[in-house]
Amino acid sequence: MNQQLQLTPAQLDFLKNAIDRFNPDEWSTELAGHAGSSRYFIRLSKEETSYVLIVWDCRDEDWDRFIVMQRDISVHLPFLPEIYKKDTTHGLILEEDLGKCTLKQYCLDNLNDNQKITSVYKKVLDALCKWQNLDLSVSQSVNARAMDYDTFMWETWYFSKFCVTDFCGCEALLTKKWEREREELARRTSLLPRVYIHRDFQSENVMIKNDAVRFVDFQGARLGPAEYDVASLLCDPYVSCLSREEILKLLTYYYETCGRTDGDDVFNMCAAQRLMQALGAYGNLSIHKGKEWYKEFIPIALERLVGILSLLPEFDQINLIAQSCLYSVLKNDRHKQ
Repeated sequence: MNQQLQLTPAQLDFLKNAIDRFNPDEWSTELAGHAGSSRYFIRLSKEETSYVLIVWDCRDEDWDRFIVMQRDISVHLPFLPEIYKKDTTHGLILEEDLGKCTLKQYCLDNLNDNQKITSVYKKVLDALCKWQNLDLSVSQSVNARAMDYDTFMWETWYFSKFCVTDFCGCEALLTKKWEREREELARRTSLLPRVYIHRDFQSENVMIKNDAVRFVDFQGARLGPAEYDVASLLCDPYVSCLSREEILKLLTYYYETCGRTDGDDVFNMCAAQRLMQALGAYGNLSIHKGKEWYKEFIPIALERLVGILSLLPEFDQINLIAQSCLYSVLKNDRHKQ
């Protein structure tokens, strides 16, 4: 049974104003998942009714972006949770409860049914196509940020600091050749056509509710290459059940559905960038933020990065680094057994 959470006086006052005839004694409260950031989520339930209360420091610039993007995009697409009320003083947001079935959980629940998993991924890709086809005039908040050269360079620095150096101890391989290759990768990806991207489009940020696809954690949305989100989804280390062949079939489905012809190299470059960003996050969160559960995703993320880089021979130093990190991680795992 989930432990009942104690609500603060400010939260109780907010809920009394937001929910008709709210009586805390009649509602159950539980933690509704965790985020990589300092935000947390409380699920409030009473009989057949439920909400999610987001507790989030409103001094965070993404707080306002979350509110504005939801307003702007929900006019055009049904994917984002409805927001019922907000409190800018205490950083509280009451939103629609999208349930507990993330795409990750859906895959875990259907591990023995490849057809079901493939079908839901196609449905998610259909939704992503609609998101990416939004007119660029829809939200100035999305337009305010872009996956530019500096952002891509930051991602590979993040990887080099928190995964290569802090987690794997392979910093000796961060040579001038590494610098040249990451600069070239950032240059190429920053020149790709830009659409609306989610920026963190992985299986814990996609919900399946009443057989419909919904998106959460979208405050980082910006302009960027379409394949960045596709790679975030199809190369997601949280889901290990997709084979290389299944990933390629889903990528082909995406290109046919969206009418894109960008090619495999574009996808592979975006996948390399995304996986390095994710590996930096896993290293940082597990070592420096006390969230050790992220460690378990580092080996599969490195395996996928090595696989992607094997298709990009011009980035052989980055591949050498990824291979060395993978060897280091697997060696340490064997010693612990």
